[in-house]
Amino acid sequence: MMTVKYRIECFECDIVVRQKDEAHTLSIQSRKTPLGNGNRLAEYASEQEAVHAADQLCQSYTIAREFGYHLSGGEFVRDGVPSIEVVSLLNQELDASDLKSLLNREAIKHGIQQTG
Repeated sequence: MMTVKYRIECFECDIVVRQKDEAHTLSIQSRKTPLGNGNRLAEYASEQEAVHAADQLCQSYTIAREFGYHLSGGEFVRDGVPSIEVVSLLNQELDASDLKSLLNREAIKHGIQQTG
């Protein structure tokens, strides 16, 4: 059985860390369809790593929204630019300033007006 160890509300979804045996799973779940376990994004060896990733995901999502992205499955999506895989972004451990720079570069590279 999976046990919820951490939950954070982030816009229209919940970011959840669940533990099963020794694994800690990071998932994102829409509040519109709260039944089920949501979209599984990554697995971590420790609760601390998973909670850090959950907090980082909400911060990244907040910034991505400022730049016109929305969350679809496990990707940040914006018309006119390639989608960004959430897990790949989390693995980069970017701070807020670095993420804003990355999203701004993507907008410029693809000739899109940045909104953040």
